[in-house]
Amino acid sequence: MIRRPGILITGTNGEIGHGLISALARQTDEHLIGLDIEELDPAFKEYLWESVAGNILDRTILDRLNSQYEFSAIYHLAALLSTRAEFSPATAHQVNVDGTLNLLTMAVDQARTRGQPVKFFFPSSIAVYGLAGLEEKNRIGAISEEQYLFPRTMYGCNKLYCEMLGTYYARHYQQLTAEAGTTRVDFRALRFPGLISAVTAPSGGTSDYAPEMLHAAARGSPYDCFVREDTTMPFMTMPDAIRGILKLMEAPRQSITRLVYNIRAFNPSAARLRERVLADFPKARIGFAVDQARQAMVDSWPSDVDGTAAHNDWDWQPQHDFEAAFAEYLIPGIREQY
Repeated sequence: MIRRPGILITGTNGEIGHGLISALARQTDEHLIGLDIEELDPAFKEYLWESVAGNILDRTILDRLNSQYEFSAIYHLAALLSTRAEFSPATAHQVNVDGTLNLLTMAVDQARTRGQPVKFFFPSSIAVYGLAGLEEKNRIGAISEEQYLFPRTMYGCNKLYCEMLGTYYARHYQQLTAEAGTTRVDFRALRFPGLISAVTAPSGGTSDYAPEMLHAAARGSPYDCFVREDTTMPFMTMPDAIRGILKLMEAPRQSITRLVYNIRAFNPSAARLRERVLADFPKARIGFAVDQARQAMVDSWPSDVDGTAAHNDWDWQPQHDFEAAFAEYLIPGIREQY
């Protein structure tokens, strides 16, 4: 059977998945194949050649996709997010690690068949970092990719290990074989900050207090933020996250000096987020009711990250700073939705 060329996207129903499907459909003629544990939102099915409802742990499904398609790229977005992962660490490990290993194994097989590397995008997270506490967080400021890699959550452990798995498959797997150059995975990862979407509702991330605050205000629902007012961490709009993925994947291999990059846009405190939301929704009822477990997670993450490598290697610069994020994207988009 002749395999059909295409691009595989897992986790198509997630916050990043919806935006990435739309963006890729506009810029490529290759068939897009989607995989998610639930049926894809009908509004996005028109962009895909095939949408598969299934588990990334199901080898039967993966073997079928592997036999039917020749993938030039795999965007592996499927994951169990941070807050949910703390309640089910064993399940999180299965989905986040074993699922990623399944997809990396597929990429190697695809590269061997195609005779050239397969690009593999992996969305990592600020959760890979682990600080001793608030005092250290306030002292160190923005940190680089190599610093403080001591994750305090199962999600962070999963993400850091998957970065290492991707690096192994890209740089070391089958190094001694004649076909090593063609069977390798062209692994590329971004460590995302908190992401804010005007369209998609939050779905279990520990940084979701920012989009939850905004969406609740737009709906007219009261909201108690689960972190302290002084809590600070980096954020980015969803369109900038999609732009970052596409720019990294389009970058020439020779310009890539590392396989995992920090990426950032702005880093407001929770109090500043509340103030900015109230500027557009003055009747919103936004309070603070700290969830100590989730607060501890955010306190273990840096208040900012150093994105110099992404800027120097593939000219990353966000379209939205803090004010532009609200004025140009979040407030217009969310008013239209609600």
